[in-house]
Amino acid sequence: MAELQYSQTDGTTAPEVLLEDVFAAFRRGNLRYTVRLTSEAIVYVVLGSQQERTLALADVLGCHTSVSLRRKPTQGNQSAFLCIYSYPLKRKLLSGSVRSRVSTSFRVDRFDNYEQNCELAEKWRIAVRCLLAGQTLTAETDLTPSLLPVRPALLVLLNPYGGQGKARQYFDDQVMPMMAEADVSISVVTTEYSGHAFDVVQSTDLSAWGGIVVVSGDGVLYEVVNGLMSRPDWEQAIKIPLGILPAGSGNGLCYSINYALGEPFEEDRMVHSTFVLLKATMKGHTRPLDLMSVDTASERRYAFLSFQWGFSADVDIESERYRYLGGSRFLFGSLHNLMKLRLYRGKLSFLPVKDVDALKQARQVLSQNKLEVKPRSMSHSSSAVAINGGRDEARIRTRSASALNGFHCMDNERLETPSQESTSLDAKLMSFSTENGVHLSTSEEGHVNGNVNTVYETTKLTADGVVGNMNSENGHYKNGDSDFIGAAVSTNQNNSKSSQPCPASGHRPRRVYGPPSPLLPPLDQPVPADWVTIETDFVTMIIQSISHISEGYFSSPCSSFDDGVLFLSFLKSGVSRRQMLKFMGKMAEGTQVFDFGSDGGYVCCKAFRVEPVTPPGLMTLDGEKIEYGPVQGQVHHGVINLIMPND
Repeated sequence: MAELQYSQTDGTTAPEVLLEDVFAAFRRGNLRYTVRLTSEAIVYVVLGSQQERTLALADVLGCHTSVSLRRKPTQGNQSAFLCIYSYPLKRKLLSGSVRSRVSTSFRVDRFDNYEQNCELAEKWRIAVRCLLAGQTLTAETDLTPSLLPVRPALLVLLNPYGGQGKARQYFDDQVMPMMAEADVSISVVTTEYSGHAFDVVQSTDLSAWGGIVVVSGDGVLYEVVNGLMSRPDWEQAIKIPLGILPAGSGNGLCYSINYALGEPFEEDRMVHSTFVLLKATMKGHTRPLDLMSVDTASERRYAFLSFQWGFSADVDIESERYRYLGGSRFLFGSLHNLMKLRLYRGKLSFLPVKDVDALKQARQVLSQNKLEVKPRSMSHSSSAVAINGGRDEARIRTRSASALNGFHCMDNERLETPSQESTSLDAKLMSFSTENGVHLSTSEEGHVNGNVNTVYETTKLTADGVVGNMNSENGHYKNGDSDFIGAAVSTNQNNSKSSQPCPASGHRPRRVYGPPSPLLPPLDQPVPADWVTIETDFVTMIIQSISHISEGYFSSPCSSFDDGVLFLSFLKSGVSRRQMLKFMGKMAEGTQVFDFGSDGGYVCCKAFRVEPVTPPGLMTLDGEKIEYGPVQGQVHHGVINLIMPND
């Protein structure tokens, strides 16, 4: 079929035409198109016209063969139908770009025989689905059903109480139709109590599933991760691909994914995130995601998002009472806590990454974002590039920024452990700590789809049936109420300045399974000499591994998903309420990191320890309360397989 190739007007060779046919419009029988399929797009032209219309395969989610509801096959009507579902980005007048569902239907009527028309439509469907799965086709490829990729079913854990309690509505109205269009089989489990997701993944046979998708906030994925790490076969279990759709309040991981891909999020976030998830699922793509092991005095937990102490942790937990406000709860909670700005006495120790000035590199990334397209509006440029078969500029920018930083790990390359030599970071911390008297040591109508194989199965798993119970014997604490983890903690704070840290047990925290943490000494032992230690009054502290800890909190511009490092942000006493208010606005815009000179810091580390002195208090791990007291953790490179496009 070499004669089907054509040349572009700019002189470059166009992609090979894999299929070319003449189809009729679905509802306009006199209108006919010449339709071509290439590896990049479906191009159709009205016969007798030069006007081309293009459906970029980058925007296509599914392709089905169908039968009209209004006109069944008769002697005079032997047509079949080919339906293509796409979600191109379209610019909105005032608010950037959004993906809008477009259903493009063709009437296949080349033959006088219905079966032959169906065969032709099916041939096109196979070709499109194979291309969407990343398979390479040529014009000579024999398009048979055997080419269709096998997609294992997804286990969907839906939390109906997440965010504003609209997860079920979003899932039924938006997610399910898109999954049907993409021919993705699923089985749905609706969680019924806090910790249900943990119980499900801890004791369920995972071999039938090709991945687990959480429809909730980051907290349920946190349960899933810890449930997987609590299995005897944790090394195999944690390899199962994990995905998340934003039905919570914070949605930090979803926002970080969309940001890295240049995908809009502020409007129709569920549509955008589902599109990204399904595009990755169709190709079987995953991307490594770092895991953080965190030890308290009584147990070990795992996190993918953040550890927080101080102002940010208080806002996260105390704003639970305003959950009906959705993501706005954090703004309300921040303003409320700002009126009673507290100080938290404690000791912070961390193992810095040698020769990395995270603050300088963060400023470079933020400066570049200002000069180019801001994250909330970068989607329009990505649409234009995608239709032309190119790469998303915002995605390139984000990745290049990560590589620029000097700590992005490729091909499982790990960063070297810092030596005991003094670094520029050490010198910087030493200078401001001395000035402030801080101790420091250096260490898409009308069709019946004929090929939808989605299984919508609502499963009820109870603790007496498939799943198991958490108890203290297996190292997992669950209190008598609804908290998933951690002892009951009073939210009443005081500014007690006791000089002694909260006590730690005299042994390594109890754990079930997981990788070793060679960088961490026992909690009752001092940190190694090559760690940096700061002992002072803190306002807030965040240790994270991805760029956003919530959709409106761009707190770590340098972070990548698998760079093998943690980013530590902190503010100390001396920061005023006015500065904090200004700071929160800039963080929401993505124009600043923790930088108030000697009053804060933004550093890159491999491990950390926090020893609070001020009791009582709140500490959070991925937005969930944990036991208050001495805490330490380290990063584990690329342990999680995150369902995310990687091309």
